[in-house]
Amino acid sequence: MVLFEDRECGVCYLRYSRIDRVPRTLHCNHTFCTPCLETMGLHYSGLRTIRCPLCRQVTCMDRGLSLQEALFVNSQLWDNICEEQEEEENEREQEKKEEEKNSKIQVLPSSQVKW
Repeated sequence: MVLFEDRECGVCYLRYSRIDRVPRTLHCNHTFCTPCLETMGLHYSGLRTIRCPLCRQVTCMDRGLSLQEALFVNSQLWDNICEEQEEEENEREQEKKEEEKNSKIQVLPSSQVKW
């Protein structure tokens, strides 16, 4: 697997997600996000083809099939997306707790400070 496939699409360089940038694997086993694959797809006499931008191998699909039906989701990347999202959520929660803790520190106006 190519290094950038670990977290982001090699075409648009955006991070994979479980909603709009689902990682899908071509027949050559290279993975790209669904929107990029949609853009790269060409239609020829009843077939839809996608040429891999890395190795140039052509993946053919029946024109009636959507990418979701024709190409598998890269399960390793799919699982990593879930773990990364959980880590990001945990980091956000910790930041919120620190902000709440800092906001609880009461600052007295200068007129109330006793020297």
